[in-house]
Amino acid sequence: MCAGALVLSRVKRLVFGVRDERAGGAGSVFPITSTKGLNHVVEVVAGVNEIEARNLLQDFFRERRDEI
Repeated sequence: MCAGALVLSRVKRLVFGVRDERAGGAGSVFPITSTKGLNHVVEVVAGVNEIEARNLLQDFFRERRDEI
């Protein structure tokens, strides 16, 4: 997900399930969506159905690795 595009597009609110703790730009590693010096601040709502979302992502990437 491109947090910079969200800011430049002036998206009001971003809602998602699981944060990217290694490279996230929406409140994880890089606070792009909440940097006051940019032209817009995006409200971030994280953790919606977090367990289910995490399981879906892990299963998806596990299957992708198994295909290689």
